[in-house]
Amino acid sequence: MMGGALTKLKIDTYKDDTYSNSSKINTDAFEAFINPTSFSMTYKTKHNTDQANGNSKASLGYIASPPSDLQLEFLFDGTGVTQANPGNKLINTIAEKLGKKDAFVKKAVEKQITDFYNATGKLDGTIHKPYNVVITWGDLHFKGILSEFTIDYKMFTNEGKALRAIGKAKFSESISKELAAKEENKQSPDLTHKRTVQDGDTLPLMTDRIYGDSKYYLEVAKANGLVNFRQLKPGSELYFPPIEKIS
Repeated sequence: MMGGALTKLKIDTYKDDTYSNSSKINTDAFEAFINPTSFSMTYKTKHNTDQANGNSKASLGYIASPPSDLQLEFLFDGTGVTQANPGNKLINTIAEKLGKKDAFVKKAVEKQITDFYNATGKLDGTIHKPYNVVITWGDLHFKGILSEFTIDYKMFTNEGKALRAIGKAKFSESISKELAAKEENKQSPDLTHKRTVQDGDTLPLMTDRIYGDSKYYLEVAKANGLVNFRQLKPGSELYFPPIEKIS
């Protein structure tokens, strides 16, 4: 099994469903303290189910593809058991800096849930709605809005403070018509692609996936400031500029 840096699920926040750089809000971005225990995708297709009189069977006609749903399940932990996992050193680092490990543990679950909800569900008064979000983790890249969030509290201190909770979040896909049109045409000259490097990825291979041709890999390397493009670091992010800018 090949090793590499632990990639954390990240939620970037936006004012609207264009997901443009000008609408991005950096202050409330969320990075998972512990990666999701599971996630699932639901895809839907709407058909016309009308059946002609006298027919025992119906021929379903395609109407539309409604927005897909993403279900994520998080573990919010404040027990300190993650110390044994070298990929979750953040809790220990913060605790040591505070000098009060017990105090941190008691507040950890509450803070994690608050940070998550601030990024996904809290009403922002300046835009009169919660944020649109882009969720990235490995091959997962989902654009949408939070539609449901359920928290199951599991463990408590003697004072009744939560030590562990399971958060179940449902996101519904939400993309502007303009952006959807661009994404359906992956060769769109004015669409910038961002991808997370996986084990085994090479720049020519990734370039071929994005543009349908690997010949642009040197231009992509230049755009990302790569000195040695033959050794890509798993978990790092690469930007693939619009074709018209590199061809």
